[in-house]
Amino acid sequence: MNGVHSIVLRAVLAFGLSFALWSFVSFSENPEETARFEDLTLQVVGLRDDLIIVDANGIPTTTFPNVDVTLRTDRRQRSELRPVDIRVVADLSGLGPGDHVVPLNVQPTRSNLSFSVPANGVEPPTIDIRLEPLVTLTVPIKLEIVGSPPFSFERGTPELRSNGELITNVSVSGPQSRVIRVSAARTVANINQLRATYNAPLNLTPIDANNLPVEGVQVKPASITVIIPINPVVGLRLVPVSPIIIGSPAPGYLVSNVVVDPPLITLTGSSGPLDAINLLQTEAIDISDARETVVRIVPLIIPIGTSPAQGEPNAVQVTITVMPIPMPFQARLPVEVTLSGLGGDLQASVRPNVIEMTFAGTTDQLTALAATPLVVQLDLTNLGPGTYQFAVRPLLPGGVSIVGDPPEVTVTVVPIPTPTPTPEPEPSPEVEPTPTPDAG
Repeated sequence: MNGVHSIVLRAVLAFGLSFALWSFVSFSENPEETARFEDLTLQVVGLRDDLIIVDANGIPTTTFPNVDVTLRTDRRQRSELRPVDIRVVADLSGLGPGDHVVPLNVQPTRSNLSFSVPANGVEPPTIDIRLEPLVTLTVPIKLEIVGSPPFSFERGTPELRSNGELITNVSVSGPQSRVIRVSAARTVANINQLRATYNAPLNLTPIDANNLPVEGVQVKPASITVIIPINPVVGLRLVPVSPIIIGSPAPGYLVSNVVVDPPLITLTGSSGPLDAINLLQTEAIDISDARETVVRIVPLIIPIGTSPAQGEPNAVQVTITVMPIPMPFQARLPVEVTLSGLGGDLQASVRPNVIEMTFAGTTDQLTALAATPLVVQLDLTNLGPGTYQFAVRPLLPGGVSIVGDPPEVTVTVVPIPTPTPTPEPEPSPEVEPTPTPDAG
C-alpha cells in the first residue's frame, strides 16, 4: 500500500513540475502585457422602447463621457490589438424609470480575441443614467397673426393644413416631465401690408401655459401650411401663381425649391369671379426623371370672367430646382498624428499618436475619405521644453465634418541628452635602456 501511495505522490510531483516548467516557458516566450485605450465611445444598449434617457434638466440626451480602458493580454495579441477591437457597453436591460448607476463593461468585437480587465481598468467604472417614460400627447395648434393688409384689402378665415388635409391638433412626444408642460403648438404668420393670399409652410413651437417654449420634445408634424385669404374689396385682385408640376424626378433626386417669376398677377373682373379665385395656375410642367434644374415659360390658366390687368403677362417663368437627395452618414476612422518643426537640440513625443475620430458626410464622401490614411501634422516651431495640448483637426474635403469636439493629444518636448565624454588614458613614460658594459 505504501508503494502505491509513493507512486501516486511521484506522479503528482512530476505533473506539477511539468506544469510549472510549461508555464515558465510559455510566459517567457509570450509574456502577459497591458494595453491602454483612451477616449473610447460608450455604447448604450438594452433601453426599453417606452423609456428615454434624459439629463438633469429632463432634456433627452445621447451624449455620454468617453471612457479610458486598460486591458491585460499576452504579447502576441497585444501587438494586434486596436481600439476597434473592443467596445465599452452600458447595459440598461431591466431598468425602469428613475436614476441608475450603470456599470461599464468591456467586450471584444471579434471572437478570436481574449483579454481580461484588471481592477480599476475602466475609467470611469460606472455612469449615471436617468430614465423617464416616453409619452405622447395631443395638443391644439395656436396661430398668431401679426400685421394687417393695406387699405382696400381684407383678411379671410385662416386654414391650417398638413399634406393637403385640414388640421387643428398635433402630437407631442418626449420625456413625461416635459410633455405634460406643453399646452399648445404655436406658429406665427406675418401678413403686414400683404395684397395677396398668405400661403407658407411654418414651423410649430411647443409652448406651455405661459406661452414659453418647451424644450426636449418633438412635434409631429413639425411644420404646417398656413393659408390666410387676403381679398381686395374692389374689382382688382392680386393673386399668387401656383404652377402645376407633374411627374417625379429620377430616383435619388428631389425638388428642393420652386420659384415663379412674377410670383403675383393682378386680375380684373367682377366681384363674384374674383372672390372665387385664391390662386392662379399654369399649364402642367412635366419633370419626370429630371436630374437637374428645370426652367420653363408656361402660359397662365385665366379663370372665366377675369383677365390680367393692364401690363400683366399671360405667362410666367417657373424654375424648379432638382438636386440629389442628401444622405448623411457617420464613420469612425483612425487619424495618425505626426510632429514637425522641432529645434535640433530637442526631441518630442505625442500621446496618443493614433486616435479614432467620427466624421459625417454622404456615403461617397466617407468612402473617399477612408480610401487614404488620415494624417495630422502638428507644427512645433518655436516651442521649448514642456508639455502641450493640441486639438486634432484633419484637413477634410467639402461636405465632410467632425462629429463633436475635436479630440486633443499631449505633446511632450524635452532636450536631447548630452553624451558624457570618456577620458582618454595618459601615455606611459618611456624607459631609457640601461647600457651594458663591453666585456672586451
